Formats: sequence, C-alpha cells, structure tokens
Amino acid sequence: FSSRVRLGRGAGCAGGGMVVLDARANEGRALLQMLDELRRSSQGSAGITVSVLAAADHDGLCASRILTTLLQRSGVKYAVCPVTGNAEITVHLRQLCEDSEVRSVVLLNCGAAVDLEKQLRECGAPPEVRCFVVDAHRPLLLANLEPRNRQVVVIDDDPLADDDACVVRPPIGEDDEDTGGAASGGDSEDDKENHWEPDSRGGMEGRERKRSRALERQERLERKRQRIHEYYQLSYFATPVAVSLFKMAKQVSAPSQDLLWIAAVSLTAYYDLGLVAKVEYERVVWEELKEALDRHDDFGSLDDGGSSAPDRASQPSEAEGELSQRPALSTLQGRRHGRLRFESDPGVLALTLYKHWTLEESMMHSSYFYGTLELHRDKGQRAMKNFFATAGVSPADFRQLYSGVSLPVRRSLQEKFREHGRTYGLVDSRMFLEQFVRDLAPGEEQNSLFLHDLSCTDAVHIITALLSSVPPSLSSAHVESLPQTSDGRIDTVAVHEREREAMVENFWRAFDAVLCKDPATLREGIAEAIDVAKAVQSLARVIKDSKAMHGNKLFRWCKIEQPSHIFRHHIAVRRLAVWLLHVLFAYRPKGEGPEKPLLVIVRDHVRDTYLCVGSTPTTRPELDEFGNRFRSALRTDGSLKFRYDFFDKSCIEIAADDFDRFWEIMIDSAA
Repeated sequence: FSSRVRLGRGAGCAGGGMVVLDARANEGRALLQMLDELRRSSQGSAGITVSVLAAADHDGLCASRILTTLLQRSGVKYAVCPVTGNAEITVHLRQLCEDSEVRSVVLLNCGAAVDLEKQLRECGAPPEVRCFVVDAHRPLLLANLEPRNRQVVVIDDDPLADDDACVVRPPIGEDDEDTGGAASGGDSEDDKENHWEPDSRGGMEGRERKRSRALERQERLERKRQRIHEYYQLSYFATPVAVSLFKMAKQVSAPSQDLLWIAAVSLTAYYDLGLVAKVEYERVVWEELKEALDRHDDFGSLDDGGSSAPDRASQPSEAEGELSQRPALSTLQGRRHGRLRFESDPGVLALTLYKHWTLEESMMHSSYFYGTLELHRDKGQRAMKNFFATAGVSPADFRQLYSGVSLPVRRSLQEKFREHGRTYGLVDSRMFLEQFVRDLAPGEEQNSLFLHDLSCTDAVHIITALLSSVPPSLSSAHVESLPQTSDGRIDTVAVHEREREAMVENFWRAFDAVLCKDPATLREGIAEAIDVAKAVQSLARVIKDSKAMHGNKLFRWCKIEQPSHIFRHHIAVRRLAVWLLHVLFAYRPKGEGPEKPLLVIVRDHVRDTYLCVGSTPTTRPELDEFGNRFRSALRTDGSLKFRYDFFDKSCIEIAADDFDRFWEIMIDSAA
C-alpha cells in the first residue's frame, strides 16, 4: 500500500505504559498522552515516524483529517493509509519490519477487533513500535485490553461503559478467576494434593474440601465465560473517533472551525446512517460541539489560522513527505467563507439536499416525509400537493431548483412547514434537525452551483455517496471486461483488488470533499448523492410492492436478487435498510407491525455472493445482535464460504452456493 498513501510533515513528549486509556477521565488527558507519545517518538528522526491506518468510512476519513492536522502542526511526519478490512491491517503490520523509521501506528475507527499484540509478534514488527487504537466499534476484542500487552494502547471513549447497567465489560487479567484463589495467597492445588493427612477422617475431610474448591473454581470459570459471551453478544458504537480527536484538538489549542465542522459531519453521519439514537446525537452535538462553538465564536478556519490542510502525495517529495502546496482557489477567499453556525429551535429542514434539488423531489426522497405522508400512494401524492398549496408554495416553486424558488417563499419556508405541517401529521421534532451549517463563498464558480451554505446532513450525503461509489466497470453489466481466470470464470481475487483500489480512491475524494471548499468535488458529490437517494427510494418501493419483506419474532428481512450496481457497497445497502425501517415502520402512520431489526440481503452477481447488512430500530440502534448471529452461524457450519472482514460486524458476505445453508441456520436460531 506504499503507493496509495498521503504523506505529511509537520517537530517533537512522554510515553505511558497503560494498555487502556480512558478518554472520558481527567478531562480527556488520555488523548493528549497519545499525541505526546507520537511527538516524543518522532524526535531524532528525519523520516516518517507515524503510520495512520484509517477505516475507509466517514469516521475514519474525518478522524484522519483532524489527526493529520494536529501532527502537521506538531512537526510530526506521517503517512495515511486507508484500509477497507481487517486483513489489510495485518498486511500493513507485516511491512513494519521493513521500515525502521515508523515507530507508531495509529488505527482510526478500525483495529479493535484484531488481536494486534499477537499480529505484531507474528509479523516480526520491531518491539519499540506501538499501536494506538481509537475505534468507535464495540465490543472491543478483550485480547487488546490484556495488561500484559506492551505494544498496544487502546483509547477508550465509550459513554455506555460509564453506565454499568448498559455495558459490563468482563474483568481482564484477573488471575483469581482462573486459579481458584492462588492469586490471593492461598495454597495451590498441587500443594494441597501433596499435603499428608495423618488420619483417615482428616483425609476424607481434605478430599471433600478439595472437591468443593474444584467445584467453586469451575463455577467461577463458567461465570467468567458467561460474562464474556454476554459482552460479545451486542454490537454498538461508542463516541465517534472524529469527535474524540476534536476533544484532543481543543486541549492542544483553540480549535479551528474546520476541525469543528469535520467532527460535526462525522457525528451527523452516525445518526443519518442509523448507528446512534437521536438522543445520543443531540447530547454530543450540544455538550461537545456546540459548547466549543460558543466558547470560540470568533475562531477561524484552517486557512485563516495559517496552517494548510493535509494534502496527498503518491510519492515522498524531496522533503520526504512534506506537504505539497496546491494552487489557491479564488473561491475560497473572504472572511465569511467557511463560517459556521448552529441551527436550533427548530433546526434545519430534514429534506434531503433540498437546497440543491427541487422541493418536490427532495420531499419524495426524505424518509420522514415519504413515510408519514405515505408518498408511495396516490393519496400521499395528493396530500403533498395540498400541503404545498395550503402553505402558499406554488407548483412553479416546488418543482424547480431551490435556487429558482421565489425569495419570499425561501425566506419563510421553515415557518410554512411549522405552521401547516401539523395538519398533515408532521411534527417539528422530525421535520427539523438541530445541526451545524457552513456558509460557502459567494464566488462566481461557487454560485454556478447555487451553493450559499451547506448543512452537515448535506455533507453526509455527499461524503457517503463518494465513499460508496462503485465504478461502472465493476458492475454486472460489464462482466465481459472483468478479469478472468484461465477457465473463463471471473477472477474474484483480481476483482477484489480492483474494488479495494476503487474504495481507496473514494476515500481520497471524500477526504478532499469533507471541508466543502472545492466546487468541482462538491458538484460531483451532490450528483452522486442524488443518484443514491433515487436508487434507495426506487428499490424500496419495489420491495414493498413485491411484498418482499418477511419476518419472524426476532427480526425482519428482505432479499434482492437484481439490485442496481450502487448496492454493491455496504454503505449504500445500509442506507436502503435505514430507509425501509423509517418509511415502513418508524414513520408510517399505521406501520406494518412493531419495529424490529432488519436484515437486507443483496445479490452481488460480480462476486457471486450475497451481501447481508443488518440495521436496528432508530430507538435503540446500540442493540445490534446481527454480529452475534452471524458468528453463531459460522460456528455452526464451519464449511461455509464467507467474508467477514468488515469493521462493522453487522455486515457479512456469503458465497451464493452456501447461502441457503447459512440462511437455514439464521432462521433456526430465531425460531
């Protein structure tokens, strides 16, 4: 992966010996400990000392944006490598034995499910190399928390771990659980076996005590196994990594609006993709982000602060990774550009990309309005038109791009929705979302996009569309052009490599787009986001009309045999799953039964597999049991061919020939 990294530079503090650092204790000093260690380990080296492995998802790219900015300011040279699965982490660790300069590996939103200490040992990595894991995926692999680890440090920022009733992590490294009291200073079992009892009665009592101790020890071991089993049953997400690193940035210096915006985009993506509940989103956005904006209301962007944003170079420059300088864009000039504001009471209209689309199309592709008004029915279509008429929005206004809507309508749009929405069953808490909005430059090129501001939700649609983009050349419509083996079959290994390269390139496109400063990238992102929204709504309607939704007492599922190539990526499939949960159950006036977890199964004709993505109801997204169900199915039938390398454990890929056996196990487990 050395040719697919971004290199940066920026100069040199103390290392710690703890295995798990609690980012929620001591005002987040654990995060500063990590940064200090990265600085300290870079001293005395002219090469790249920090390797950043970032998950190729929204949080991985946002976190890498923040971390590389801080490393650059500290004068630490780094290399960023996007990773798409756990196997790539192992491949990268193997390369450490060939690179004597790298002293620290930072894993952003990945790595928590890999036994890193074991991998470092087996890969022959230098003993001085340390891995710092900042991963929002839960549960953590308990092996990474072992006190005996010397090269792995986990930064833990988990609000649920503060509540013992929610998450109880099994004790790590407690010898008394395994030794039956040896650690407490009592005699060992061997000592008791060799102890001579002078009379038979005493011998009988000794044997009885021995049996009793053995039974107690067995019960303790069983309790420990049960606690470990319960710990691994549920999957959820802790604090977004980008938000954790933003807290670190606040401790280093007054944060820039760019870093605040990046953290807000990452948090909003978790909510938009159904990974965190609204109550948790609102808690973090107010306590961690809005408070920072209030404290530093006049802070500037990265550009204003005199520090350029991290850039990519496919090869190290003469300065070995010093940031290349891209031409300045005239559209980025002006004090107002990039200015942030927080929209609350009521917030921003929850209409998908409505300022970059028509109001009618945006409402048709927004899950709350689509589900509540039942826009899949003629009755719902009439209700939408009546709503616009009642609110005083003419067809000429709601059927053209927002930029062409008359100025009085644009200025009063929110009030119109608040005033007239109640009549149609629409409530403020769902119609609006409190979030950050970024003002964009009034330059000529920017105005050609009619972009005057951009909400976090808009940015999330753009970023996730870019991340999940699948090149047409990798679709089932171009099978003849795909790599083939000598017997004429699709070369799945070569195809997988092409897909990985495409996802890495997607990462860099999204990396450049997240600050929303490049008009060309924004234009591409908006177009792709609209395509994804249309594909999701269209396929969901097919699923409903064909009655493809099924269920049992524990979860629902739907299976799609002929999907668009857009759904070859798990992020797009997750968008579909969240949309279905919203429009059929959560927001529909008379939902099709109670909310249950939903598993969306999509056929991939290129890989000859089925991609399965699980999603949980919006009220309790942290109670995801699909990861545990998948692992149970794989243990039940060890002959299944599968790929379970996703960082998100509610996603799995099963070979088409084995899917029926896999599905039979899944259904039997829910009986």
